[in-house]
Amino acid sequence: METYTTDDALTAMGFGKLQGLVLVYAGMGWVAEAMEVMLLSFVGPLIREEWKISAQDESLLSSVVFLGMLIGACGWGYVSDKYGRRTGLLLSTLFTTGMGFLSALSPNYLCLMALRFLVGVGLGGSHVYSSWFLEFVPAQNRGFWMIIFSFFWTIGTVLEASLAWLSYQH
Repeated sequence: METYTTDDALTAMGFGKLQGLVLVYAGMGWVAEAMEVMLLSFVGPLIREEWKISAQDESLLSSVVFLGMLIGACGWGYVSDKYGRRTGLLLSTLFTTGMGFLSALSPNYLCLMALRFLVGVGLGGSHVYSSWFLEFVPAQNRGFWMIIFSFFWTIGTVLEASLAWLSYQH
């Protein structure tokens, strides 16, 4: 009796509409993460001026996001393994969105720092986007499609920089 694996099925299917939809869906998450990570490089100087914080405190706002990502990566990886990639992505995206929205309403520096840390925890789950996408791609093409997927990060950074530039102009 011959076995037929998931990779055999993906290879037989090739890259079609389903994979294209998953690429766009996961890619948009990657765009959003890139924008969220870059946000404080543009907003930081405005926060520093508005709240009269030191350059060190401004830098700390970005650092706590990355600390949160470190912690979140472990937590969301566990959630994704235990409950599925889709659930992990959905929960981490909702968490990041909620904390990002609340951070925009921060009344002071300490509140903003705590909420940006929590944004980082949520962003720690975004590594699942690439894993989830690659699960739908035939094994022999994964390297190529990972390169294509990486373009979404670049799109996010360019989009964030463009939005910042437009905001500064008005």
